[in-house]
Amino acid sequence: MLSVTYINREHRKTNYSIEGIFDSVKAVLKDKIEIHNYYADPTISRLKNIIKVKQKAGAINHITGDVNFLALGLGGKKNVITIHDLGYYENPVHSIVIKTIYRLFWLYLPLKFADRVTVVSDFTKQKLISYFNYPEDRIRIIPNPVKSVFQRAEHNRGQKTGNILQIGSGDHKNVMNMITALKGSSYHVDIVGWPSKIELEKLDEYKISYKLHHSLSDEQIFERYKACDILFFASFYEGFGMPIIEAQAVGRPVITSNIGAMKEVALDTAVLVDPHDPAEIRAAMDRLLQDNELYDQKVEAGIKNAAKYDYKVIADQYLSVYKELA
Repeated sequence: MLSVTYINREHRKTNYSIEGIFDSVKAVLKDKIEIHNYYADPTISRLKNIIKVKQKAGAINHITGDVNFLALGLGGKKNVITIHDLGYYENPVHSIVIKTIYRLFWLYLPLKFADRVTVVSDFTKQKLISYFNYPEDRIRIIPNPVKSVFQRAEHNRGQKTGNILQIGSGDHKNVMNMITALKGSSYHVDIVGWPSKIELEKLDEYKISYKLHHSLSDEQIFERYKACDILFFASFYEGFGMPIIEAQAVGRPVITSNIGAMKEVALDTAVLVDPHDPAEIRAAMDRLLQDNELYDQKVEAGIKNAAKYDYKVIADQYLSVYKELA
């Protein structure tokens, strides 16, 4: 039986963690391949982790993300690295020194030891080629999977109350433009995340109805999707955009950005907007909530789109990569 050693960072219990993504992949493949795991030890140095992982390396090794530097301990083996995005590398707030270290030890050198690189979107693939001239024929696009918990839940379109769901916080999540778009409306917004003090002040100043949710389980996020009328996920930057397909799998229409990976993932199955334009965002909300035909159209299109990202489908795509290397 084909044997694969997964090289993981320390396990983190967050909803959109790398661990959660690959746990669902491993669950599908456990009867098809022999699975071994190495988890980076946060109590020892990175150099010691590199030495340690060398002792655990198998015939095929798959670095699942974030600990790419461990590839330096895997020389001579068949290695796969999954790169989720280049957001950290591109973030302008980081100093030249930090970016140089990250480029060298998380990207440039690890790529030298990779026989295949999987990326979650063509958006990330093109950046990888542009920045590092990595051979295109060794890159495979394998999207992130939708977990089985996110199943279709019927929603009575006649009972839409203007409940908007926002997943995530931070500057790149575009919370402020969403708040500006909601000004003067009677809509309610559920925010899963930790908005900034300025954003909270604006919510209060504009008298917007809102509720904050923190540290939710997958099952609790599923409940948030079921309770909403629309998912708003028009970030300025995403390597993929998991909430888009999760909401679509549940049967809720999505407003997302007309740029980057979000446009690639959603295509024409969501309402695409300029994330910098609050007026366009508000118009998209109004249209979906007032036009039942458009609403139903996006729901059905989203259901079909999400089916492409079923975790069983994605697991088989990873299996194909392992077979290429075997």
